[in-house]
Amino acid sequence: MRRFLFVAVLALLAAAPLEAQKRGDRNTITRVDIDEAGNAVTNADDAVRRLRPQWLRGPMGRSASSGADGNRGESATEPILYIDERRQPNLDQLRTVQAAAIEELKFMDQNRAIQMLGPGHEAGAIMVKTRKPQ
Repeated sequence: MRRFLFVAVLALLAAAPLEAQKRGDRNTITRVDIDEAGNAVTNADDAVRRLRPQWLRGPMGRSASSGADGNRGESATEPILYIDERRQPNLDQLRTVQAAAIEELKFMDQNRAIQMLGPGHEAGAIMVKTRKPQ
């Protein structure tokens, strides 16, 4: 009986849409999350501040007082923003992405961002993926 139950659970997980599997991920804001927030979210900045405000806090653990080169810099205090894989000058650009245009937002913590994107990401990175125009 246990084996049957285990196999049934695995089958349900495999059949569940990828979107549903991502829900509840503290490093992702999905289109469903944004839709459920309703009028409270009008742009990407609202989405992050209301749904994942911890993304905007400084890194925990390793000192954030200096960048990779030892000099204090913006990257040491706030995540670097990427919109459709293009680096943005600052987090203010989150306000320029309307909620209807957002496909997904992801957060990379300090270690993953440095590993994937290089030095200067001591506070992590926020990746915004927009919907493609149809």
